[in-house]
Amino acid sequence: MENQSRCQSCGMLMEDEGMYGKNMDGTPNNEYCTYCLPNGVFGNPNETLEEMIESCIPFLVEDGTCADEDAARIMLKEHMPLLKRWKKQGMIISFKLKDDVSVDEFLAASDAIQEKYLSKCKGFINRQLMIIGDNWTDWVIWETMADAENAMHGSVADESAKKFSSLIGAVIEQGLYPLERSY
Repeated sequence: MENQSRCQSCGMLMEDEGMYGKNMDGTPNNEYCTYCLPNGVFGNPNETLEEMIESCIPFLVEDGTCADEDAARIMLKEHMPLLKRWKKQGMIISFKLKDDVSVDEFLAASDAIQEKYLSKCKGFINRQLMIIGDNWTDWVIWETMADAENAMHGSVADESAKKFSSLIGAVIEQGLYPLERSY
């Protein structure tokens, strides 16, 4: 039997590669199933955890995993928040400013993207902007991975995000990481 994994959005067991979702370039994505990630984007990008739970209940009852809807709902509410898509996510980018950009100019652009874009995005929790020497780190916390990805994709059309990005020079690191604990 091939290596099996669970979809990190709905929890479905993916028994073979044919059940894997697809990345934007068409390659298989072994973290998400074909129903949740059909073409590199979540099939329902604005779906909430609660909506996903409700949509999965009938499948668990139908296949006999759970005796009834109440049992399925209890099980899903316990396990689904632990899946990658639904865990709080930290989006981190570490970078240097372009040589001709002043700190004041950059901070003004940072304030603008915060006020005009990030704070209005679904799932935004908070943001921290740090500097050590000439290395900057921008850390944004989101309710879910879907919220983080939707904000990232939406930023390409936002003028404040374009201005902010235009001031960044060399990128040292960037990524989306699950938030394990907050104090």
